[in-house]
Amino acid sequence: MEWSDEVRGNDGGGAVVSVGIVDNDAITLYALRAIIPRMPGMRPAWEATTGREAFIRCVEDDDRPDVLLVDMGLADMPGPLLCRLIRSAAPRPPMLAITSYPIELYASDAAEAGAQGIIGKTDMRDLQRAIRIVAAGGTVPSQAASDVRFDDAGTAFRRIRRTPAEPAATLTWPEMEVLNLSAQGLNLNEIARRLGVQPPTARSHARHARIKLNARTLGEALVKWNQAKRR
Repeated sequence: MEWSDEVRGNDGGGAVVSVGIVDNDAITLYALRAIIPRMPGMRPAWEATTGREAFIRCVEDDDRPDVLLVDMGLADMPGPLLCRLIRSAAPRPPMLAITSYPIELYASDAAEAGAQGIIGKTDMRDLQRAIRIVAAGGTVPSQAASDVRFDDAGTAFRRIRRTPAEPAATLTWPEMEVLNLSAQGLNLNEIARRLGVQPPTARSHARHARIKLNARTLGEALVKWNQAKRR
């Protein structure tokens, strides 16, 4: 990664911005964990390697940082889907999408999902400035996708709340886990043991997932879920 020469020790002046990180890439986590405390007026809040953990911390535990960095290529779910889930639940935290892929591949999805901007992992010299802009309620448009407009967090929250959700965005965490484990080849009895629930509960989650994805079979639901994860 490339970092700006202006990144130095925390000067302690002004309000300190807490930064949450959602990324399952060890190198990215290591770099951000090291660099954020050295940015003036910033501190790391917490880090999560899965979308589920980040959602729980932001929404269910109400442990929201001032800014949340969200990787677009998470393993357990698409980054844009996580952004939409968080933003549909609350107007905070503002989110800044990060990606190792070309910006134009994710900019539109990130904006639609409620993020306030996007930055590439290979060119993050403006990260400090981007975090401050987003924390202050602004947006960070991308020159690589100049036609994409990002909304501030409050506007995105109101827009998403009044927009019908994509079917995949209505799945609960247990329903997503059943689909993910089914994709690994586990049957419903094995999934029940893995999740610590009774087999009828696992079957219920699978049935609800099929209904929400408008799929006649679990196999068809898996196909639609995998398609949603690749968007």
